[in-house]
Amino acid sequence: MLNPVNDVLISVIVPVYNAAAYLERCIDSLLQQDENRFEVIFINDGSRDNSLAILQNYAHYPHFQLIDQPNGGVSSARNQGIRASRGKLLCFLDADDFLPPNAFSTYVRLMQPQVAMVVGESQHFTPQGQPIDFPANSSISRALAASAAINDVLYFNPRHGICDKVFRGDVIRQHQLSFNEDIYNFEDLLFVINYLHLQQDRQVIFTQQVVYHYVVSPNSATRSTLREKHFSFARSFSQMQAFLSRQHNRCYYHLYLKVTSSYIYKALHSDGFSRAFVDEYIALYRRSFKSYFTSGLMLNPWSLYFALFFVSPRLVSRLRRLAQK
Repeated sequence: MLNPVNDVLISVIVPVYNAAAYLERCIDSLLQQDENRFEVIFINDGSRDNSLAILQNYAHYPHFQLIDQPNGGVSSARNQGIRASRGKLLCFLDADDFLPPNAFSTYVRLMQPQVAMVVGESQHFTPQGQPIDFPANSSISRALAASAAINDVLYFNPRHGICDKVFRGDVIRQHQLSFNEDIYNFEDLLFVINYLHLQQDRQVIFTQQVVYHYVVSPNSATRSTLREKHFSFARSFSQMQAFLSRQHNRCYYHLYLKVTSSYIYKALHSDGFSRAFVDEYIALYRRSFKSYFTSGLMLNPWSLYFALFFVSPRLVSRLRRLAQK
């Protein structure tokens, strides 16, 4: 039986949009946590299915708070949750995903005063709840200074999302950190890099403990039809630069080139993108490649691919397309 919330240790922010098929599984995973000093802030973001009715069925739980708003997107919903949060620690959960029972206790155990953020492992599941992979799921962990952790997140052990991490709620509220509601791609990573920039005197703990169950859906953003709004990733990376130093340049530009070349490739093989639009991002790619070159190339196959793509992105994209057939 859950105890009433007196001292909120963890705030969990859950945006909900048309998630009725998975919502009860998500909620049940919260009720099964072995650390009960938490609050959950559900933001119903203009759902058109019966998500709101499901959430209202749980309104009597003292741990739960429901905010109902017109559809504003996931960043808008998360920002509402941040403003309503009270917890010393803060984490995010998507409504179609769920948590292992020890997620919160793992965060509490590792989030010592000198720690800015804990990053855990994710296990992937089918929409029906069948596991797809089997991470080590051990208590082994390593600590990095916040500045080194930025390179780890960008390149060495890429973790670009928001839901496998726990943050300090007071830092987020004190600095009024929020998600950019006009960016639709890599806004999570922008938030993380901004946060770590503010925590240079603390460490980041990377644990092999599974803290998140991610449901792989055919309707996910990575599989949806490519649109111009997805190219807002460039704004994420542009704003990210303000929080980085020279020691981050190689890792930053490596990721930037990887993402930019991927979206150019997709645009070249998609309908609805003008030549002028694609050429704008090819020019951006080439400027970024020059910066990557001067910062010192990573010695890996991607660097060769980046160089070839710099010379002729359309030819490389055609050859890549042929190789995939």
